[in-house]
Amino acid sequence: MEKRKEDLQVAYVGKKKYKKIKAMGKAAISLSKLADTAREELPSTMAAIRLSGMEISDLTLELSDLSQEIADGVSKSAQAVQAAEAGIRKVGSFARQQTVAMIQERANLPPISLQPVVAGAAKKTSHAVGQATKNFINLISGGEVSSENQNENIIDRIEN
Repeated sequence: MEKRKEDLQVAYVGKKKYKKIKAMGKAAISLSKLADTAREELPSTMAAIRLSGMEISDLTLELSDLSQEIADGVSKSAQAVQAAEAGIRKVGSFARQQTVAMIQERANLPPISLQPVVAGAAKKTSHAVGQATKNFINLISGGEVSSENQNENIIDRIEN
C-alpha cells in the first residue's frame, strides 16, 4: 500500500509539474510572438521618435530666431518713436521761438501794420508745423515721402 501511495504522490507531483511546464511553454510562445512584433515594429517607431525629436529641435530654433527678430523690431520701433518725439520737440521749440521773436520784434509797430505781421507769423508758424509734419511722416514712412512736390502738397494742405 505504501508503494501505491508513493506512486500516487509521484503521479500527483508529475501532474503538477506537467501543468507548470505546459504554462511555461505557453508563456514562451507568447514571449516569442511579442519579440517578433517588437522586432518588426520597433525600428519604425524609433525612427518616428527620432524624426519627431529633430522636428521639435528645429521648431525650437525657429522660435528662438523669431523671438530675437521680434525683440529687434520692438527695439528699432522704440528708437524710431524716440527720434520722432525728439524731432517734433525741436521743431515745436523752433516754431515757438520764431513766433515769439517775430511778435516781440514787431510789438512796437503801429496797430495798422500789425495785421500783416500776425498773418505772416501765422503763415511761418504753419510752414514750420508743415515741415515738422513732413519730417515726422518721412521718419515714420522710412523716407517714402521724399519728392519736393509731395512735400509742398503736404505743407500746403496743413497750412490751408
